[in-house]
Amino acid sequence: MAVPVFSPKSIKTPENSTGKQVAEAGEIILVQDDNLGPAEAAARWRSLSQERCVRALCQASAAADRLVLIRSLVTLADGRLSLSEAHIALTAEEEGLLGRFGLARDGDSVRLQELDFDYRQIPELRAALRPDSAQRQHFRPGSPDAALIRLTSHAHYKSAAQKSAMRALLTMPRGGSLLVSMPTGSGKSLLFQVAALEARRKIPGACVVVVTPTIALALDHQRTLAGIPGLEGSVALTGDVTGMAREDALFAFRRGEVPVLLLSPEQAFSTAVASALFEAAIAPSDKAGQLAASLAAFVIDEAHIVEQWGRNFRPDFQRLSSVLAALRDRKPDIRALLLSATLPAASRRELRRSYRNDHGKWLEIDAHVPRYEFDVVVKSFEDEANRQRALNLVIDRAPRPAVIYTTLVEEASELYDRLRSERGYRRIALFTGGISDPRIRKSIVREWAENKLDLVVATSAFGMGVDKSDVRAVVHACLPESPARWYQEIGRGGRDGHQALAACLFTDPPYRDSRPSDVATAYGLAISGWIGRDLAELRWAALLRKKTSDTWQGDRRWLTLDLDAVREGLPNRSSDYNRSWNRALLTLLQRAGVLEVVSTGSIADDPGEDWIVDVTDPRLFDGASTDVWDHIFSVRNAEQAEAQAELDKFVGLMRNPENSCVMRAAFEMIEGAGASSEPCGRCPSCRSRLLGAPAVLSCGGLETAWTTPTLASAQQTSLPRGVTLVAPEDPYFEGGLAILAARLASVGVEQMIVAERHTARVARLLATTDAEFGFVLSYAEWSEGVTGLARIATAVLLPAEDGSARQLLARVEELSRAWPELPILVIAEPDREMDGRRLDQTVSPRAPLAEEMLEEIAMEDLL
Repeated sequence: MAVPVFSPKSIKTPENSTGKQVAEAGEIILVQDDNLGPAEAAARWRSLSQERCVRALCQASAAADRLVLIRSLVTLADGRLSLSEAHIALTAEEEGLLGRFGLARDGDSVRLQELDFDYRQIPELRAALRPDSAQRQHFRPGSPDAALIRLTSHAHYKSAAQKSAMRALLTMPRGGSLLVSMPTGSGKSLLFQVAALEARRKIPGACVVVVTPTIALALDHQRTLAGIPGLEGSVALTGDVTGMAREDALFAFRRGEVPVLLLSPEQAFSTAVASALFEAAIAPSDKAGQLAASLAAFVIDEAHIVEQWGRNFRPDFQRLSSVLAALRDRKPDIRALLLSATLPAASRRELRRSYRNDHGKWLEIDAHVPRYEFDVVVKSFEDEANRQRALNLVIDRAPRPAVIYTTLVEEASELYDRLRSERGYRRIALFTGGISDPRIRKSIVREWAENKLDLVVATSAFGMGVDKSDVRAVVHACLPESPARWYQEIGRGGRDGHQALAACLFTDPPYRDSRPSDVATAYGLAISGWIGRDLAELRWAALLRKKTSDTWQGDRRWLTLDLDAVREGLPNRSSDYNRSWNRALLTLLQRAGVLEVVSTGSIADDPGEDWIVDVTDPRLFDGASTDVWDHIFSVRNAEQAEAQAELDKFVGLMRNPENSCVMRAAFEMIEGAGASSEPCGRCPSCRSRLLGAPAVLSCGGLETAWTTPTLASAQQTSLPRGVTLVAPEDPYFEGGLAILAARLASVGVEQMIVAERHTARVARLLATTDAEFGFVLSYAEWSEGVTGLARIATAVLLPAEDGSARQLLARVEELSRAWPELPILVIAEPDREMDGRRLDQTVSPRAPLAEEMLEEIAMEDLL
């Protein structure tokens, strides 16, 4: 038998590539280089993808693992790979398995051999597997701000939405709450990173708490933060951090040494963690010794989960708002940041209900753009046998790394066992909620990040927000119970902005019978398991009978309820099943607004058996009252009807994927009004209609800003309110631009509107000044309207072209009417004529200032 030989020397980065590549924990990470043209960037990505396959192939020993990687190399080499040049020797076993992976031997080469017979069940898969090296995430980048340059290594924003979110974060009023919805992979994590960096720039012990829904996500964030200067000490406090390690981590947090503390919602309610959080909400000057932690922001990542999982599955999600409220009681300045890639209507309503502030302290930023990286395949099957054959084909041909999702834990376990025992895969792992050992979970996340795994079989417990940039395929061997779950999970792929496969293969028998189906499972999860009214009233009566305390906190009545209470009609013996129904009831009562859950008495990641609730509607104590239960079940029935209506639409879409663009339709189901988008160009419907993908994606967001004035140190300025004309020393804004930017910053100008060609330079210049924000907008970025501007002192550098200048002056006039207290400087020659009149006669009622006079104003401010 030939010994497999492979040398990575055969695959090299092109010599003409000026791009950079970074190997972090084994993963090839593409560092964006704006100097590359499209063809050069595509060649670089292809080379890096080949290198990833090379590294994995060097570690692989099983024939199935090696051949699927060889197939990827053949595909990336345009369909034919010389074995001798690649230093590959095939074993006899591998020679015999080539056909299974769509390969054939041709002398010294291996080539693709795609037979029509192979794709008879899923003909559209062949087109979806064709390689495409071009960048697919064509967001129009946002020009940089000084704050971005100063605090991060980024040269520009990924999109206008990210720029808007960053500006909103930095200018957020004290005690404000910001809700941000942006596509997966568009840089939401930058926001809490910057929140911590900016806070610590002002207060050395400042910290940010980030609540994440999964351990995998917390560990992934910790890995990323460890590589960011200033955030290296961040800690993920997961269930496997116990004993002295847990105590040491919390004490380091109290000392102000942990810039970002990552928690599960259950952890946030544990006694030790809650004590540390409340301590961090006390001013450092009021604390003894070295306890310097100062909580600046409370962040919920994947915030849509608050409503979706908090309903029955993990009710502590819906109690996070009470944690924030209690922290703000001690420190009202704490800011809240809610991040999500998708926000269905129900999730948005719940977040507004729980976190919305009055008096202009609530803001929502929506990118309103779906993902366009995916080649989408959707296929239903009448029985499991046919689905299994199709799934085998997809798994054997899909590029790696790949994730396969199922809905149920037992289905994931069965599939994992089959792929190992029958299909021969070894670089594979199983990740579900049924894996209780935290060491195993942590090991899988680490090996996945380090490219020691090519395939993960998982339930939704894996991957939410895990930022592995080079996942090339996401396969659903199920039908998700909502468009939001499907969209979130395919979002694990293509995070580098390049091609990824999204395949959904589900069972859907033509007739209702005893056979299980994925469609029935989806409906079961979405609309079954909702507690009925009669049983709810009996359970509430049992909880009241078994309450362990009943006290008054001021004018509020608090009960301690034992979740082991058993309703009438059941054996007097509790169980996890019984407690889960009691938890579901209490979270329903909370959503209906008749009580608030104050504490679950939980420790670590396991909820306790006693819950403390604040009863806000006294009718709950009246066993004869029907009004309160009418109200409660009107809420419950509306939620159930909405879930069923959403799933009905999604099932209709997935059963008939040829009728409309799958990606666009699913995204619009999730986001609702205002989320209209272009066809994706790569789903069954788009391919059949020969529709192409959009060339450039424009995000929303820049039209949104706080309505309240921004409180910043730079606002202390002697600049007059309203519009002032300033005569520049260099009217062309070339050689004198650096001096002008420094002078503007010295008088408190924190926002400049400049020509596109000047944006990056001005941001870099402002980053070296005392400007707190140094926001920069191009003329085009301001063209959508004035409301996107931060409410801070602003300078507009008027362009030489009269048409553009006229439009900008109209915007300036509109802005000055909307915010008459705002200082606005128009930088232009006073004697310049427009429409037959000089600017010093039309722009401002006061006399123009010479540029050098800004220095005198700055001196007055200092004095």
